Amino acid sequence: MSSPGSRLAGTQILTGTVVRGAIEDMAATVRQFFSLDAVQLEPGDYRCEIDFVATGSTFLYRENYPRRTHLRGELLGDRFGVAIPLAGLAVRFAGEEMNSACIASAMTGEEMDLFVEAGVRQAVVLVDREKLHRRAEAGGLPAHVLRALDCRRRRMPLDARSEAVARFRRSLVGLLNSAAQGDLRLEGPQFEEFVMNSILSAVDVSEAPVGLPPACVLVRRATEMDDAASTGLRITALCGLLRVSHSTLEASFKSVTRLTPQVFLRLRRLNRARTALLAADPWQESVTDVATQMGFTELGRFAVRYRELFGESPSETLRRGPCGSVSVGTLGA
Repeated sequence: MSSPGSRLAGTQILTGTVVRGAIEDMAATVRQFFSLDAVQLEPGDYRCEIDFVATGSTFLYRENYPRRTHLRGELLGDRFGVAIPLAGLAVRFAGEEMNSACIASAMTGEEMDLFVEAGVRQAVVLVDREKLHRRAEAGGLPAHVLRALDCRRRRMPLDARSEAVARFRRSLVGLLNSAAQGDLRLEGPQFEEFVMNSILSAVDVSEAPVGLPPACVLVRRATEMDDAASTGLRITALCGLLRVSHSTLEASFKSVTRLTPQVFLRLRRLNRARTALLAADPWQESVTDVATQMGFTELGRFAVRYRELFGESPSETLRRGPCGSVSVGTLGA
């Protein structure tokens, strides 16, 4: 069976639906396009569906987030991507709030950092970065817009024209609905041209480069330090290593993640434990082995918190593999 990341001939259009059964399917679904670390930040079922339309170099999909989620990773394959909001609450990308006038964008070589509230729905578009840049140059777009599409840019969120984003959103939803109904009447080159032209028409980039907010940098450094520690770090130790006060660290985490550092880092370790349990051989490793490796010393409390977050016990996760399914159809010749 084909997959969303399959290479297609330029005139072919691939459409279909991917079912995510759990948080671990987030990264597995888009592994052809992203190197992604996904963390579930609140308890509950994570089942959802993704509709997609794709050609050889352009990919469009509509996704929803049933629970609060933190995503960190990198776009692969010399691509450029944008996310267009469809519905839901706030998305924080690279430390900034996204909306119809400021949209998330990423290209290969940049580290993405994304906090998504439960109920968010968005359309994501991925294109060939060099093709997009050449089209922008050929269209005579201003130098500051070209810099926003260049791999040396300093700011990932894109300032955008709200009215152009609204038109783009309506068109994308129309395409995805037509594909879901088996009524998409487009050839590959038409689809690619439409997507790239829509991205360029929406861009309205500020001249002033902006770096990551200090709070976002502090949260990232704290997370990396905690990940690197064999058994996790106490908050007092983390503050000492970062040379910040407890109040500064807590205020930074609350502004970026809306959680305290203790809660966020514990949830992250629980997600890492889930990943390790799914990859473990149940005949060779135990839940105790994995929990201890992730810094959980009170195994009873670990099991309770794990079940609260993922809806199953650690031992149940250990005994099974990841779940998910893909339904695919191809249009065009």
